[in-house]
Amino acid sequence: MRILYLGDIVGEKTIDILKVNLETIKKENHIHLVLCNAENVTKGRGLSYQHYKELKALGIAGMSMGNHTFSKSEIKEYIEEATIARPANLSTDIGKNVLYIQYNQEVIALVNLMGRVYMNSPLDCPFKTFEALYPTIQADHILVDFHGEATSEKKAFFYNFAGKIDAVLGTHTHVKTDDKEVFMNTCYISDLGMCGPKYSVLGSDVIGIIERFKTGIYEPTKLSNDKEYILNGVILDLGKTNKIEDFKKTIPATIL
Repeated sequence: MRILYLGDIVGEKTIDILKVNLETIKKENHIHLVLCNAENVTKGRGLSYQHYKELKALGIAGMSMGNHTFSKSEIKEYIEEATIARPANLSTDIGKNVLYIQYNQEVIALVNLMGRVYMNSPLDCPFKTFEALYPTIQADHILVDFHGEATSEKKAFFYNFAGKIDAVLGTHTHVKTDDKEVFMNTCYISDLGMCGPKYSVLGSDVIGIIERFKTGIYEPTKLSNDKEYILNGVILDLGKTNKIEDFKKTIPATIL
């Protein structure tokens, strides 16, 4: 089974880029399922119901989230029925700890966890949360989106559960890392990178972010509207021997 897992999708215009390109990408790479991190879709923070429906219409089978899961309060109205895995170590009963996705005769369990280092959120320990969750999961494959700042925390989690799950995929920093590996048949990368405007600071307008750093004044920023968009992620080839491949594509916005 070949799965394309896209990193943090930033902004509504990136959905338009995917509308034009995703089917071609799937055919070129022989993709069976597409998954993504969707916590930054709507104006860079959260996921509205409208944008959730647009991603579903593209055939995206499952979505993981992160620290902006509930930044759009309307998600509380639809998350229970949605194909969304919210961070399992959030202290809430709203949403799913595990998202189960069926493909032919195989079942994939998608788990989302948040790191605690530098995240400034009240979170349960991701290690202990997953230790408690793992025996309850009934699936052929288990994927974990570890949404966090610190590469050390992500890497420690990977080694702790290597051999038990199929992949640990880091998200949140929006900067793609070049450290993909397979250990004890568990695939790993510290960060998938983002899908969004190329000329940006993590998806946001460059000038506004520069001013933040120069002045220390946190004025509201806007998303960048660039001439080029980047799609970042990995392709997982899951079977008896799991494999992980890099995925990166630059697309001109003029196609819209």
